[in-house]
Amino acid sequence: MSHFYLSHVRRVDEEWVAAFFRDLSAAVAALTGRPAETVGTRGDPQSLEVPLERLSTSTVLVPLLSPRYFSQSYCVAEWNYFQQRLDVHWSRTGRRADAVVPVVWEPDPDHVLPADQPYTPLKVPSQAYQRDGVLHLLRLRTRYQEDYTSLLTALAGRIVAHAERLPEVHGFRTAPAGVGAASTTRPGRRTVDFVMASMPVGELPAERRAHHFYGNRALDWSPYAPDDKGSLASLVTDVATALDLTPDVLALDEGTVDRVGRDPDRLVVLLVDAWVARVREKQRLFAAVDGRPTRSTTVLEPRSKDDTESAEQAAELDEAVDRMLPLLRRSFAEYQRWSLPDSDHFTSALRKALIRLQNDAMKSVEVERAPAAPATGLATFPLLGRRSS
Repeated sequence: MSHFYLSHVRRVDEEWVAAFFRDLSAAVAALTGRPAETVGTRGDPQSLEVPLERLSTSTVLVPLLSPRYFSQSYCVAEWNYFQQRLDVHWSRTGRRADAVVPVVWEPDPDHVLPADQPYTPLKVPSQAYQRDGVLHLLRLRTRYQEDYTSLLTALAGRIVAHAERLPEVHGFRTAPAGVGAASTTRPGRRTVDFVMASMPVGELPAERRAHHFYGNRALDWSPYAPDDKGSLASLVTDVATALDLTPDVLALDEGTVDRVGRDPDRLVVLLVDAWVARVREKQRLFAAVDGRPTRSTTVLEPRSKDDTESAEQAAELDEAVDRMLPLLRRSFAEYQRWSLPDSDHFTSALRKALIRLQNDAMKSVEVERAPAAPATGLATFPLLGRRSS
């Protein structure tokens, strides 16, 4: 039996989520005397499956609310599963249980929990948490250590205070893995895959010596904020969400190439580290994305002005990108896509690229739905701008 189940958006901010899970487990363990590895659980960070067994053996749900939370089918399923458990508990006992403790991971102005909802959100006297959420406290932990510690203490206290086991829900059905809740709760909202062509620090080519821009995973690449690993992934997620897209950040690997290759209309944004373009072993992976239709594919290349090593090797890096991405390089020749020097230029370019992708996708749908021309030709249709006879 676990004291809590941590429900969160997966494959995004995993390093920070894992750190929060460890810290919360330690705080609960300190209050219960149990080993930290036994007091909490969560879903597989790399899977979209809903682990019903883990949910059923947990007494408290701790949902980390963010702009993407209610667009993920597994998050909605985890929320609904506990809702049903609480409904059954109330029908049997006539008592409400404090078994769902919403925590703000990132503020979402578009989805505010109603004041009369039965779940009391975590409340702590921290203006930083109320304004920016837990993720902000974690990223600036040195500054907000006291706020973060008080939050953990308050949350652990809520979790431990509810020790009553809730009834299981039999026959509960979830959406198939990989099907986002956006398809049912947000009609028309499209997914965009951000394919990050970077590498873990341990796999970088020997000539790349500025290791501080990288981390243990390809998704840790942070060209503009080397002290904030994963910040590029967070940035593209925020921009896409603001444009009503459902973002998914993926590393350029065999699985990703297979995924984006199955559907030519799937929206894909390739984020290129020019240093990785020099790695010949990546050529086939680059080619697979380079050959996709430009109506659904675009590319951006961050190259920080503070990266002196890249500036010194600019000509060689440009040549490598030309060689690896000949089609995308020709299709998107405008300079605003390449060698983006800072996060402001990158964000502006990304917004324009995503809007263009959305517009091209809409045009493609309109063309597919357009009625076929009559057998007699087009003569019976009036031309725009002319008076029909």
